[in-house]
Amino acid sequence: MFITVTLNPAVDVMLDVNHLKVDKHVKLLRKTKVAGGKGINISKVLKQLEEKTFVTGFVGGTNGKFIEKAMSKLHIDHQFVRVPEETRENLKIFDQKESSTYEINEAGLPIDLTKMDELIVLLKSIIKKNDVLIISGSAPINYEVDVYKVMIETLKPLCREIVLDTSKEWLKVGLTASPDIIKPNLEELEYYTSKKLKTDDEIIEEALKIIDSGVSEVIVSLGKKGSLYVSKDYQYKITVPDIKVHQTVGAGDALLAGFLSAKYKMALENALLEATYVSLSYIADIEHETEIKEQINIVKIK
Repeated sequence: MFITVTLNPAVDVMLDVNHLKVDKHVKLLRKTKVAGGKGINISKVLKQLEEKTFVTGFVGGTNGKFIEKAMSKLHIDHQFVRVPEETRENLKIFDQKESSTYEINEAGLPIDLTKMDELIVLLKSIIKKNDVLIISGSAPINYEVDVYKVMIETLKPLCREIVLDTSKEWLKVGLTASPDIIKPNLEELEYYTSKKLKTDDEIIEEALKIIDSGVSEVIVSLGKKGSLYVSKDYQYKITVPDIKVHQTVGAGDALLAGFLSAKYKMALENALLEATYVSLSYIADIEHETEIKEQINIVKIK
């Protein structure tokens, strides 16, 4: 089973517009509300891929109830730790003309530290030795930056693998606990390294340093440029076709979900192909799967 942990989930309000223009009235084409947060997004894709998944984290207030109902409607197993604070709400504005997304995210509210103890107890009661634990996204604003480090150190002995998909100081400190897999995007990797990474070689060099620190696999998502996969023994560059997207929020989450769904079933190159296709199908309307897969280029560097 794939267990996802989202400490700071959100209700994502998705706004579609034709084109954002400064000082101009913009017509709203569509508005939808969905349960969001990286771990929740990953579980939604895993469910679509017919994987067994379980969602947990903190929820509170009306928005928290909305998220719980959304999980039930999707038939995704879940058990959240309820908190008094209202779960945050984020705005995601998609500009159809530019195929770009503007994100306005609330930070969320402080959450009592005892709630983390409650969550750890819950996870210990759920996790089995063949499960994969995925810890994703940001943490409550009053939590120390070592929150993910503590979680990894506590829970890693109980499960098959731990995946960490976060950013900024949470990533920096979390990596000291050696999660098995990480999936930063380029901006997150640059923050971690305090360097501007302009070439694939530079990205791979920094990813290998992370591998040397104890991480087994690094997947770097590069947006329209595809992704890079790095492990101790293998390095791949994956490029994608230029297709019209209908939204970009969650593309990296879909990539990770697709990879995790495939990696335990098939050869690495095939898993990377499946992961990339899952990500593309998440952000675009794809009619011909075979045609798109033939346009995904996977080059072995090492």
